[in-house]
Amino acid sequence: MYNPLVVFFCFHYIILFPQVFASKQGRILSYSLPESRLLKKAFGYDEDTYLNFTELTQKYDYSSEEHTVTTQDGYNLKVFRIRSKCETAKGYPVILLHGVYDSSDAWILAGPKLGLGYILADNCYDVWAANHRGNTYSRSHVSLNPDTDPEFWNYSFDEHGNFDVPAIIDYVINKTGRPKVYYIGHSQGTTDFFVLGSLRPEYNNKVHLSVHLAPVAWMKYLQSPIPKLLAPQTKLIKTLLDDLGFRELFAKQQILHFILEKLCQIAPEPICGTGLALATGYKHASISPRTIAVAFGHLLVGGSTKTLAHFGQLIYTKKFQRYDEGREGNMIRYGTGKPPDYNLTLVSSPVLLVCGKSDWLSSLADINELSSRLPNLVEEYVVPDPSWSHNNHVWGVNAPKYVFDKILGYFKVYDDMR
Repeated sequence: MYNPLVVFFCFHYIILFPQVFASKQGRILSYSLPESRLLKKAFGYDEDTYLNFTELTQKYDYSSEEHTVTTQDGYNLKVFRIRSKCETAKGYPVILLHGVYDSSDAWILAGPKLGLGYILADNCYDVWAANHRGNTYSRSHVSLNPDTDPEFWNYSFDEHGNFDVPAIIDYVINKTGRPKVYYIGHSQGTTDFFVLGSLRPEYNNKVHLSVHLAPVAWMKYLQSPIPKLLAPQTKLIKTLLDDLGFRELFAKQQILHFILEKLCQIAPEPICGTGLALATGYKHASISPRTIAVAFGHLLVGGSTKTLAHFGQLIYTKKFQRYDEGREGNMIRYGTGKPPDYNLTLVSSPVLLVCGKSDWLSSLADINELSSRLPNLVEEYVVPDPSWSHNNHVWGVNAPKYVFDKILGYFKVYDDMR
């Protein structure tokens, strides 16, 4: 999910230095900048830190393609396809969807031995690594300009599930000619799917099996301290950010991003590993230092302030519900004074939940509440390693043993059920 330490830093920076932003009120502050690779090379960065998706796949000898999917409401989403390493692809195509302020790179940045995107291709699957609206790959719309139009950023994970995921599923089915897909989400990528199943239940018929790594829906028992501290002030923070012109947060290559990347190159475990530990419950050495260093070059790649506010509402209300627009806004949007809950009893396609005992953002107590609402839960699998946390599912040194083998085992079973 998101890094609460960075949220905390940004919030206090704005509060303590409002004069810096006063002249910008009423405008959009956009700070997604071009990447300065020459500068990073000069500073000795690991090149995997700044290579993009197709460059990484090419470096490691995987065939990939770039596709553009346009949603019903006009957002242009980048989806990267990794071709199966086998002559004939197995089963159904696999859609991968990342977490908040993250991108498709999450599935391959750990390299061929640890990147799930690569491992699925090695095992003969046709892989589609998607990007939801607003991140560095999907910062585009048919008519809205993210640098000048505030409406571009008027979305949360509600729109990801209601518009982005359906468009991606339909595109993959159309391109491959297969009637169904597999779906794997991490963190907010799971939230997006639960929104899809609730708001667009007809898509259950198009999903053969969904796998949810560090699933996030209810956040009653969140253990990460800073989101818990800030959640009661969600409305105030969102209003303040809007007034100052901040609709986009954590865009790629702002100065904070550059500094964080460099610190992670110098001391990945002591600095960035400690940040992960404070934010997610990460236990040191369960992700390799190199993977941490590379990962922080691909994290914090843009998204809306409304997404962060929506998570804040979930934490504060202890409900899994649609975005609270205020009474008047709710009446216009939903026809009720309060936002409706997502109805997970409508998620009728098979669901596998994969959980960690040391995950501060996706607690076992919250996952138990989630699993009790799902009518077709095939398993709530808790990784047996007590140190397993939020990002170990995608980058952990033991992810192939504890998570990827589990996924491949289920795919084998479901391949035979076609």
